[in-house]
Amino acid sequence: MSPNDPLITWINDGVAESVERPFTIDGKSFVAEISPANFKNKKSKKFQSHFPHLREARIEYAIISMASKQAMQVQSDSENNKVFYLKTTYYQIQKEIVNAINKVEDKAIKPNDCPYNTSSIREALEILKRTDIAVRNESGENLYIFNRIKDIYMEDKKVVIEL
Repeated sequence: MSPNDPLITWINDGVAESVERPFTIDGKSFVAEISPANFKNKKSKKFQSHFPHLREARIEYAIISMASKQAMQVQSDSENNKVFYLKTTYYQIQKEIVNAINKVEDKAIKPNDCPYNTSSIREALEILKRTDIAVRNESGENLYIFNRIKDIYMEDKKVVIEL
């Protein structure tokens, strides 16, 4: 997304407003509001907005794929809700992305040739964590507010992703 994108109103040097999109499921109308991840650019030291894009979609797919293939840790929080933990490495995420690219695009690239390096994957995970999505019915009541990733942190040289 860029400042020329008609979907976004840019304000304050690169900080975007939320985007609203109506949609219908089984004849019922809803509105999705996507609030971008806003965080400080490490180089410019200015806040910037980041909406999920192709990189984040690929990384989200990789996380879902890995979660379906390996045992995840499941614990209960203080309200007895189930919390799912995926412990992985950036290399494993790269490997999963490359496997998907190879399959879909009929290529034979190696994990070291992944289009996303460690810092790019880290940034994409942060965007998935910090992007808020709210879905309301047509009367304006909030039905559901969520993030694609609940939490992310490092533990014993592994990336822990709470889903």
